[in-house]
Amino acid sequence: MQIVSVAPIVPSDGIPHAGGQYFLRHLRALRALGHEVTVIAPDSPENRAAAARTAGEFPSVLVTVPDRPRGARRVGAVWDRQHQRFFPVRPLRRRRRAFASSAEVHALFFTADVIEFQWTETAWLGRGITTRARRIVFAHDVLLQSAERFLAAHARRWHPRALVARCRLATVRRDERRVYADADAVLVFSGKDAAIVDRASRSTATVRVVRPPLAEPLGRATGTRDAGGSILFVGAFDRSVNAEAALWIMREIAPRVRRRHPHARFVFAGAHPTDDMRHEAAQHPETVRVTGRVESLEPVYAEAALALIPLRAGAGVKFKTVDALVRGIPIVSTSIGVEGIVDDTLAVFAVAEDADSLAAAVCAALDDPAAAHRQAEGVRRAAVEEFSADRFLRTLAAIYAPSSTPVER
Repeated sequence: MQIVSVAPIVPSDGIPHAGGQYFLRHLRALRALGHEVTVIAPDSPENRAAAARTAGEFPSVLVTVPDRPRGARRVGAVWDRQHQRFFPVRPLRRRRRAFASSAEVHALFFTADVIEFQWTETAWLGRGITTRARRIVFAHDVLLQSAERFLAAHARRWHPRALVARCRLATVRRDERRVYADADAVLVFSGKDAAIVDRASRSTATVRVVRPPLAEPLGRATGTRDAGGSILFVGAFDRSVNAEAALWIMREIAPRVRRRHPHARFVFAGAHPTDDMRHEAAQHPETVRVTGRVESLEPVYAEAALALIPLRAGAGVKFKTVDALVRGIPIVSTSIGVEGIVDDTLAVFAVAEDADSLAAAVCAALDDPAAAHRQAEGVRRAAVEEFSADRFLRTLAAIYAPSSTPVER
């Protein structure tokens, strides 16, 4: 089939965030199933470079989004930030207009068999464009859950953020429902997310769970771990939830751990570390390391005694948690870090919510690394099966099977 994939990015090898890495695996799986795939994304230097690198695998169409006049850019940047705060489901108006006025986008939509929208926000870009294709929305993060959590964190405070939170929740409820109403299917990474989409759409959407193929090509444990390994946190730190979790580790959790394990080493691996992170790391250069972007995460995973995932906000399945599970790395996490993953067959070493409890769990793993390793190895095989490439391919084959009932829109 002819599949058009609308996304904010063009993925390529080495892309420094988990969603982009998944997207690349997704596109390659569709091609392995015999489908022809074209990516549509906004024009940018990063997307141009990625499109050049992947031109031999799939074509990419880059849509030029006009910039603001030079004199209005500073004010425009402020306006754009406010738009994204209050209307996170809707792309910026300039981007919507650029897609709606692109003859190439209209032609691809008209001839496609399937149009998929990677990330909920991109589905808004297809509204009003004529097509007979099936529409599939891939909700990497269900924004309703993020909006509800933001409101819960600020609703009791006499602060402008409380008003922002209420307005954001109202717009997300309305706009996500519209996106799901236009879709023939909504794909998510977990049963937990499927239930939230069902609630957000008022049961009008057909929801399917697709487990990401994060176990490929892993088939064995990384190795026996000991207390001399690092305490690892992985993330793209231009995402506020990751940067805030990293600072929480550095400022509150790590000091508590050092009281029992003075030489415990903390590693923060991922692109775009913040200035605050680098400043905190500089206070403890012997025990805190901030890597910045790395070509491969395998070396930092190989030296990790455990993965610490103290996320307090966000939504969706946390790929960093699955990455540690399938490598047999003990995990200490908040409930947000393991949601949609832990169930009757998959478990982690410890789940806790406050700094004292998280630090105590980390110390317990460092006190008895053999026991922590046994626990992680006990669930690794189940995790590898749950997130295997074969299972992923079978799921996509069923979802993207040809349909004989196109619908005019």
